[in-house]
Amino acid sequence: MGTTGRSGVLLLHGFSGSPLEMTPLADALARAGWETSIARLAGHGTSPDDLARVTWQEWVASAREAYQDLRRRCRRVALVGLSMGGALALYLAAADPPAAVVTISAPVRIRPLLASATRVASKVMPVVPVLVRLVPRDADVRPYWSPYSRIPLVAAGQLELLLAETRRVLPEVRVPLLVVQGRRDWIIPRDSADEILRLAAGVPATMLWLQRSGHVATLDRDRAVLADAVTEFLRV
Repeated sequence: MGTTGRSGVLLLHGFSGSPLEMTPLADALARAGWETSIARLAGHGTSPDDLARVTWQEWVASAREAYQDLRRRCRRVALVGLSMGGALALYLAAADPPAAVVTISAPVRIRPLLASATRVASKVMPVVPVLVRLVPRDADVRPYWSPYSRIPLVAAGQLELLLAETRRVLPEVRVPLLVVQGRRDWIIPRDSADEILRLAAGVPATMLWLQRSGHVATLDRDRAVLADAVTEFLRV
């Protein structure tokens, strides 16, 4: 499988985000001995115009390419994804099982009202500004936060399609699963974690609630708790 005896972790960032938001967690895992890789998903880390031109299948292709590359180098690989990256991790795991999966603030559906509003607005307003910025509360991690300031609504539609596909294949996931969600996350429904666990019934699964964290938990107040929990989970 891999050319080294090391274990690897592929980290997948969220919708409209960049690899930077996964860097503190990747650094913690590297210090614990894992070889880490952070994928840059298609249309991300450049400009909103690029995001408007990609499909959900291209996000999957980006993640799969990074996954296969790390598997060529490591004897075993785990997947860790934030938000949309968590959905991608589950999608990949259904077809090509990793050693384990960690989802952080992962949605499996868009809030119904938001989905309807997005579909209507996209007909008259192709791009919308981000009105509420999720700025990290701690100054030392703010340099890692560089999401787009504008969101192409066509991309939000692609996200909805990805989540539908993830729900469809989730019952096929057969690897250990750690589901992490922040108590202060108002971006995704609070029952997202429950739905992941329900759809992936039958796999060894652990639920972790972060008491002081919102949606971007990798950069929030419980990031050290998160890093320790992921490290311990992947050691098993």
